[in-house]
Amino acid sequence: MSSLSRELITGIVYAKNVMAVWEDLRERFDKMNTSRVYQLHKAIATITQETDNISVYFTKLRNLWDEFDNMVPPPCDFARSRNFIEFMQKQKVLQFLMGLNKTYEQARSQILMTSPTPSINKA
Repeated sequence: MSSLSRELITGIVYAKNVMAVWEDLRERFDKMNTSRVYQLHKAIATITQETDNISVYFTKLRNLWDEFDNMVPPPCDFARSRNFIEFMQKQKVLQFLMGLNKTYEQARSQILMTSPTPSINKA
């Protein structure tokens, strides 16, 4: 067992209540790497298909989204969380379409006219 594990267990065993444990863990480990979030946000905003086929382009974009989603959790409130997730799904469709090459202009236009906005996988 590592020394970090022992320290965590000791802190939990002698805590007065669960809330104190939760606050202690949150304070220690809930650190957002703002620099990396910025880099991911910039990469997502500027990525384009270029010479990649759609599958490679989409995989690169999906990897960026996955890392970003893991670093920036949705709000805790259920209603706000659901709205946030729906909003982010629409954003992802738009980001994907913005990065496509000109050869996909017609497909992009058709997808943008679709109501409601399709999921990223359907797009």
